[in-house]
Amino acid sequence: MVNQLTPNHQLTNSLTSTIQELSTSLKTLAPVNSETTQIITYTLIATAVVGIFVYHYIKNQEQTN
Repeated sequence: MVNQLTPNHQLTNSLTSTIQELSTSLKTLAPVNSETTQIITYTLIATAVVGIFVYHYIKNQEQTN
């Protein structure tokens, strides 16, 4: 059971640091034109980030099985 928790803990730390770095980086990309532009931009970025995390999760699951 401990072996299963260690990779997840490391993954959580990695995700947390990645999110913090993204937050800092996205401040320069933040659209200021209109609320609609902001919603679309952040939705596209969130979709890409979630897709990357799902890809890595599936890849890790395939390696453990």
